[in-house]
Amino acid sequence: MPQAIVVDQVSKAFGPTQALSQVSLTVNRGESRALIGKNGAGKSTLMSILTGLTEPDSGSVRVLADDADAGASTVGCVYQRSTLIPAATAAENIALARFPRSRAGLIRWPEVTRQATELLAEWEYADLADTPVEQLEPLERKVVEICRVLSQGPRVLLLDEPTAGLDRGASQRLFGHIEKARARGVTIIYVSHHLHEIFEVCDSVSVLRDGRLVLTDQLTRMTVPDLVDAMVGEAAAGPAVAGRRESAPGLSRPPVLVAAGVTAPKLNGVDLGLRPGECVGLTGLDGAGHMQLAEVLTGQRPIEAGTVTLDGRPLPLGDIRGCLQAGIGFTPEDRHISGYVPALSVAENATLTIMSRFANRFRLISGGRRDAFYSRLADEWNIKAYGAAQLTEELSGGNQQKVVLARSVATDPKVLVLVNPTAGVDVSAKNSIYGTIEALRRDGRAVLIVTSDDADLEVCDRVVVMVHGEVSAELRHPFTEGMIAAAVQGGGAVPDRRLPGEEDSQ
Repeated sequence: MPQAIVVDQVSKAFGPTQALSQVSLTVNRGESRALIGKNGAGKSTLMSILTGLTEPDSGSVRVLADDADAGASTVGCVYQRSTLIPAATAAENIALARFPRSRAGLIRWPEVTRQATELLAEWEYADLADTPVEQLEPLERKVVEICRVLSQGPRVLLLDEPTAGLDRGASQRLFGHIEKARARGVTIIYVSHHLHEIFEVCDSVSVLRDGRLVLTDQLTRMTVPDLVDAMVGEAAAGPAVAGRRESAPGLSRPPVLVAAGVTAPKLNGVDLGLRPGECVGLTGLDGAGHMQLAEVLTGQRPIEAGTVTLDGRPLPLGDIRGCLQAGIGFTPEDRHISGYVPALSVAENATLTIMSRFANRFRLISGGRRDAFYSRLADEWNIKAYGAAQLTEELSGGNQQKVVLARSVATDPKVLVLVNPTAGVDVSAKNSIYGTIEALRRDGRAVLIVTSDDADLEVCDRVVVMVHGEVSAELRHPFTEGMIAAAVQGGGAVPDRRLPGEEDSQ
């Protein structure tokens, strides 16, 4: 079978860090190859080399080398970090570098909008064409990015964590587009930390570990545990979900946080309660309202009606600082956009919300006191950095996420609202994050995990499902992925409208 991609003995180092070491792999025309590995394994470096953004120190890469018609436009890539222009509209970003022009060379703007609208309509986002990207939600930005690449009709498609931040419906639509591309003979490299989904879209898999290729095989001969073992080099057990639920403290106590009748754009009379020591999942399809409710609870969005109280006192809704001071800790939906400041160190990012604690009477920050506090957070969240002064942007995705999570607990909150807490992190980092969340829960914190990742929901005591701005179902253990999938589509049971803590104690 003709070869589409040939990587031969490629090595790449960044200073003392050996990102890739003598990696060789071959991908045939029309093949869909999964590329997996822990954070820092070398996946993004290899993708950057394949797209020509990074040159290898040694070795060679050939893409469609025997195809005389191949060119730069035949390779498309959806990067993990956004490459959109914030001030440009969705349509302008989709048409970037390939604007339709008249014979006089003028851009045909109506055609730009028409083409973008048709592409976005396939994702049910036709009305976004004329919206500036900076006004879009993270999920909407990801859809625009995917549409831009698919519109170019690439013959080699490189996808780096394309479903990170996407809900189940959007992910399934993406899989449908990938299947159409495969039917046209497009070659695909698919990077993902969601191991179950690669079985849906890929034929084969290559595993990187510590910059080396350790496995390439057909997925029909592999299982998820096989892949995990190859990634981490050892048997990696998942979180002991059942044991954690049974021993969760405070489940018979009154709720510490109560939202009653919350009404706002995309929210219609939502009730929700969280008890000390309880971990609750909040999920739904895109636009269901779960992300908007998270923004309300963390002071990012005011409400039109209803109440939200913490320990019986009203939360200052619409006031992020006030909610932090009241006892709410949170992580944002997308760490790359609003999770951390790239140019600041890990210690500075982890302590941004409490910098005043380290100031002397002249309002000068004591770096030593700040770094000592960060050191405790780093131990708690297992952050891998060479020191407190390392820039956050230099860390792997998993460790960047841990820095953001560490900051969420720096204020010693009573309630944690964690949005997509494991997005774009590997299985080892996920288990580390789950372990820390469990320790916080045992300490009596109430945890709300807002996510579309089934693995995140598995660690929850119960799952609250939203549909069209309302709570449509509440699932308690035992529940399955199938039950969650049915509920988010609107097939769940009518929820018990009593708030947690108002039920009869067991």
